[in-house]
Amino acid sequence: MKTIAFITRVHPKRPEMLEICIDSVKAQTSDDYIHIIHRDDDTEDGYGIIMANQSFVRVPPIDARYVMMLDDDDMLIDSDFIKVFKGIISKDNPEIVFFKGLIVGKEGSYPRGEIWGRAPLRNRMAGFCFAVRLDIWEKYIHKFIDMRTGGDYHFISTCYANTKNHFWLDRIVVRTQKKLGKGKGEHEHA
Repeated sequence: MKTIAFITRVHPKRPEMLEICIDSVKAQTSDDYIHIIHRDDDTEDGYGIIMANQSFVRVPPIDARYVMMLDDDDMLIDSDFIKVFKGIISKDNPEIVFFKGLIVGKEGSYPRGEIWGRAPLRNRMAGFCFAVRLDIWEKYIHKFIDMRTGGDYHFISTCYANTKNHFWLDRIVVRTQKKLGKGKGEHEHA
């Protein structure tokens, strides 16, 4: 079993971004990961945010201790992330590890400072700013499809509320490849 699984949802109109995402994972100094490239539809245009979020429930079985969402328009920017991550989880086996990410075009990092070390707040955390232990992923991933409160927010807030052992890694690990428009979901039509 690997330490971490990166789950990458694929949009059909972003092959260049997918290649950059894949290369960013391959650039890790540790190979103790699996990278699951997940596309569960046949559309040429993408399938919108609701269907994209529902696709997480249909990811094949995961053979890793932790799971992190890394969409095709995101990229790892810390090549030592897995090495550092392994050190953290070997000491305390946290249920959730939070870390920082950058959204191109927005100031500062996510999670926003006012929630660092605290419960997640909507629009203050990005879906790529945490990794959850596999048992937590499997128990709560169905919460991702609740769009009334935002898929990634609803998922992580449910995980947070039902766990006690969290680690906050003060390190920028990931960023988006481009600026996302207000309200533009990860898998809206490109």
